Amino acid sequence: QRRAFEMTGTDALGCEASTSGRNWSWVPYPEGHRKRRGFIANYLDAVKHRESAAGAVYSPSVTKALDGEAFAELRRGATVRFDPSDHDLSDAFLDLIDTSGLVGGDDDAGGIDLATLHERLPDFDRGKSHLEDKARLLAPLARPGPRRDRFQNAYDRLMLEVVAPHFARGLPAETKLLYASFPCVRIQQPCDFHTIRAHVDTMYLHPHGSLNAWLPLTTTRGANTLHVESEPGREDFAPVELSLGELAIFDGARCSHFTVANTSDKTRVSLDFRVVPSCAYDPLANISRVKGTGSQCYNVGGYYSVAQKIGQSAWIKTVAGAPSVRHGFPHTNPETVEE
Repeated sequence: QRRAFEMTGTDALGCEASTSGRNWSWVPYPEGHRKRRGFIANYLDAVKHRESAAGAVYSPSVTKALDGEAFAELRRGATVRFDPSDHDLSDAFLDLIDTSGLVGGDDDAGGIDLATLHERLPDFDRGKSHLEDKARLLAPLARPGPRRDRFQNAYDRLMLEVVAPHFARGLPAETKLLYASFPCVRIQQPCDFHTIRAHVDTMYLHPHGSLNAWLPLTTTRGANTLHVESEPGREDFAPVELSLGELAIFDGARCSHFTVANTSDKTRVSLDFRVVPSCAYDPLANISRVKGTGSQCYNVGGYYSVAQKIGQSAWIKTVAGAPSVRHGFPHTNPETVEE
């Protein structure tokens, strides 16, 4: 069964191969490639973890919500469309990042095309990770100030005016949504290797009520995008191909996803964040307890902000969370935990 957002063929980047009786034709590295064995090992770890996490215990009301048809429909995924001229996330992002280290620097910051950002990197090389360049670019995301406020406000408005109404259509009785207080930002320049290993998000303690929203700030095609399976364990991995003004919702807590080597000539810049309907949120679930301390992460007012429905269709932000290491690079603030 195909999900609602457009998928394309899975084997264009793979090769025909079989290991231990399994068909690994979807693996994005040919037999003999130095990264193939590690990629498969990471994928098998994800499968093992998904099977283990399937036994997670939630409160009776959350279990009922997770087992319901309405939530099952949300898990099947969708493409949500919006007017990019009305939601200026790309402009706010360009205004926020540090372009001083790019070729041309701040003098031409307004003319930067995110899809060709790599062409502005000093000594660009497909064989390098360019982590230092990315660190410089993204450092302002962790610094409070007017420019970050503009980006934060654009993100919150997208959540309240685009994402929340989508969830409300699937769950008409829902009046509250938890969402990541700040989005994770990813930059994948043209490169000779994958940058995100195969994984499911329960590996990072996200609960089963968490759904992924994936929003590219550049057009994504083929190798420069995220690859996701349509259902847990189906292994029908395909690129999530989106244009500006589109975002994908998918079941990242259970469906494996990863990137492949970006063999294109386009950089991909994307945002991703998690959304949890309140009916599917259990603040005491053991699955989200930090190993070693037992503290509960992914809390309201910490990892999560809260969107509340008012009237028939409007949504407002009622609780503001705080960016932390849980929101990804470059944030270094310790996460807010609860005992």
